[in-house]
Amino acid sequence: MLIISVILILILSLLIIEKRMLQKSIASMSLRIHVNGTRGKSSVTEYVAAGIASAGHDVMAKITGIIPSTIHNGVTETVDRAGPARVQEQVNILRSAFRKRVKTMVMECMSIAPELQKLEGSIFKPHFYVITNIRDDHREEMGEDLESQAEAICSAIPANCRVITGERKFINKIKEKASAGNSTVVTAGELEERLRERLPYGIFPENVALALTVCREAGIDPERAETGIMNWIAGTKSPLKTINDGGKKIRFLNAFAVNDIDSTESFIGHWKEVSGHSGRISVILNTRADRPVRTDLFSEWIAKNPGSFDRIIMTGSHRKRAQHKLSAAGFEKGKMICWNRREIHNPVKSLVSTVADGSFVTGIGNIGGEGFHILNELG
Repeated sequence: MLIISVILILILSLLIIEKRMLQKSIASMSLRIHVNGTRGKSSVTEYVAAGIASAGHDVMAKITGIIPSTIHNGVTETVDRAGPARVQEQVNILRSAFRKRVKTMVMECMSIAPELQKLEGSIFKPHFYVITNIRDDHREEMGEDLESQAEAICSAIPANCRVITGERKFINKIKEKASAGNSTVVTAGELEERLRERLPYGIFPENVALALTVCREAGIDPERAETGIMNWIAGTKSPLKTINDGGKKIRFLNAFAVNDIDSTESFIGHWKEVSGHSGRISVILNTRADRPVRTDLFSEWIAKNPGSFDRIIMTGSHRKRAQHKLSAAGFEKGKMICWNRREIHNPVKSLVSTVADGSFVTGIGNIGGEGFHILNELG
């Protein structure tokens, strides 16, 4: 009994020490910005950090999106994960920032479950809480309808901070939740036309406008913030690439990380217009067994628009479910292909043998699992 009591006392002592160290780490930062929302979190996090850094601030950004990583002094480092994503990862990043004496932290919210979103905010205690937008996604964790998902994001608004958002539809809910916690709301306006004209194809103006608003509210000189953000954007990689192989020319659009239908349609439509492609497209639908609702939603979307697609290539751990859904909806079987391991191993060769010359192909659904492999092989 004595041994058990000693062990419990040791554990409790360690927890108290850890809590105090975390509080010390957070208190050492003079500016803390937490970025949440459905789409564009990673981009806005990068833009805000670039804008603040341009004013000479020592800033670290934590990106959770496609590849979890940190950006500090212009150096990007991948965050190693031993297992699934956990909130503890954010705590470890905060400790690392403290050791490096970082004074400004811009952190993308990595949590999806509402209670974990709240936990992140309570740990980080941001001065600014950014909501990019609210779209239909993550139904398994956040609710089966958009109203429930809006409630999840808005309920995580921390107390005593400034909320900055580009969201319009749910602005009243955002204001209501913010006011309940003694927080204020600032809405981002439209991006100036002179800046819109300078944006590369595929960069969303609303994300840039939001980042500029955050920088302005944080006291950053607007011209410096603008320079930093535009320079960062100039160095980003286009999601559209051309594959020349086997005597064929194929355009491939990486939309794997765009996880909701509305944003996917908008993203594909934008890049079709940019490339001058007006016909049907083929898709690589990458699936995950832990995202069954997403598999169903994308399958239903495809089935409702059969005339828009040439080929549906299914990959990932849930491809058989997607095939079943499409078949049950009456989608033409001759247009459906499930890639096996051999075909996944060499996606360039498989793609060239599957689609016609001049095809426009887009990867959708999920970037995890086989999505990463496909992107790496396609270059």
